[in-house]
This record gives sequence, C-alpha cells and structure tokens, in this order.
Amino acid sequence: MNGVRSMPSEGNQTAPDPSKGHEPTVDDRELARRARVGDHAAYAQLVAQYSDRLHSMLLHLVNGDRDLAAEFTQEAFVRAYDRLDQFEGASSFYTWLYRLARNRAIDLLERKRPTATANEHLDQAGSTASPLEEVAGEDMRQHVQRALARLPTATRELLLLREFDGLDYDEIATALGVPLGTVKSRLNRARADLRALLSGSVTAEDVA
Repeated sequence: MNGVRSMPSEGNQTAPDPSKGHEPTVDDRELARRARVGDHAAYAQLVAQYSDRLHSMLLHLVNGDRDLAAEFTQEAFVRAYDRLDQFEGASSFYTWLYRLARNRAIDLLERKRPTATANEHLDQAGSTASPLEEVAGEDMRQHVQRALARLPTATRELLLLREFDGLDYDEIATALGVPLGTVKSRLNRARADLRALLSGSVTAEDVA
C-alpha cells in the first residue's frame, strides 16, 4: 500500500501531546473519505499525522522493543487502509487505528511475560517519557518503567492509554471495546497495583 512512510528513527521519539485533543475532526473524516476513493495523498497525510504517536504508544506497550513497535505500527496502517470503509467517524481516527493495532501486540505479549531483555529494551526507549514520568528524575523514571513492565498486559495498557497517551475514559472504552464503567474500575485497580509495585509492598506475582 503506497503512502505508508517508514517508522520514526531511534533519535526521533517524542511523547504524544495530549493537548492536541482526540475528538474526531472534520479533517480526519474528510481525509478518510478521500482515501477511500483512491486519494493516496490523503492517506499519507493521516499516516504523517498519527504514525509517531501510534509508534510511541506501541513502543511502551511492547516494553521498548523498537522492532516490534515499528512492525505493529506499519501493519496497523496497512490494515486501516484496507478497512477504511469501516471508519465511520464516530471516534477519532487515532482511537480506531489503535484498536486495529493492539490486537496482535496483545496476543504476542500474553504469550511472553516481561524478562530482563524487556527491561533492556525499556532502557533504550527512555527518551519517550510519559506525563507520569516527566515529573520524576531519571532513577524514578526507570523505576516506573520497570514496574509497568511487570504489570499484566491489560493493566499496563490501561495505564498507558490514560497516563501516557492522554485518552479520556470514553476514548479508552472505545479503543478497548469495553463499557465505560469497566474502564473506570479497572483503572482504579491498575493505579493501585502500580503504586504497590513502586512501593515494594507487593511483587509482580501478586498483581498478575
């Protein structure tokens, strides 16, 4: 599929800017409409707008494995292009895109729990800080990253979508395909689990 550019280089990792908002925009819907009828430039514009942000989110989700994050990002845009007729604009294009991207990543991570190698990947991904980490120094940032890596995949994903990617509760519910109340209750539990890991009062096995 033409128009999907290469993934960001290692030195070009920037955290998504939640201040830019996640509401479906007329531009998103119009670009998707034009892409559906064969306008490759319109789709390339969507790729340019969201590829860095999606790659950064997936990079954290897969514990800093840059190769996997790049692969999943590329695949997501290919899948999205093939399914443009399914994008109705009820959510933001990014939320819809993320839902396409997460399935394979989650499947892989459920079969492979974090290891020492994953922690090494996290060290390499350190230039992409979440709002949660930006308030802390380098030691605390690494401590938070390692604690996140030890959480179950579904728990880590919730925290990343809210604290790193800046999605609101409704957007998270849409991205994950779960009720709003479920998002709120699971986030409360996820935050408690992360705090417990950071304090050393529990182990990863206790929150699995």
